[in-house]
Amino acid sequence: MATKRTRAFYVKAVQRYFDTMDAGDVAGCVACFAATGTLTCVNSPMHLKGPKQLGAFFARLHGNTKRMIHKPTLWVVDVEKGTVAVELRYKNARKDGTPFDMENCNFFTFDAKGRFRRVRFWTGTYIDQKAAVAAARKVR
Repeated sequence: MATKRTRAFYVKAVQRYFDTMDAGDVAGCVACFAATGTLTCVNSPMHLKGPKQLGAFFARLHGNTKRMIHKPTLWVVDVEKGTVAVELRYKNARKDGTPFDMENCNFFTFDAKGRFRRVRFWTGTYIDQKAAVAAARKVR
């Protein structure tokens, strides 16, 4: 018999993922995914599958980051289908000085064990485009 999950379960699971991301916890990020879980950035060619690829990605991301913040602004949870959509504000202070400050959308599909089977996300445009362009020019 399948476990009946609540809205609170799904919100907590996704928030735990954002918290592990913000803490730089590579193993914690990977543990949120099923063994064959995928992470896809829809507006880039990035598609990762399984703990090895996910771990390498999160290690690289955290290795280039001083600090990141995921701040959800809107949650849509479908308990019956085991899916969550989240609008969020994403900030990342990169070690090279490039700031990321943008709105993103993440979509989560859960497996029977309550882990991510699929995560798809879209990155938005910068909130402060002038600051991002100025920082990028400094790096060149």
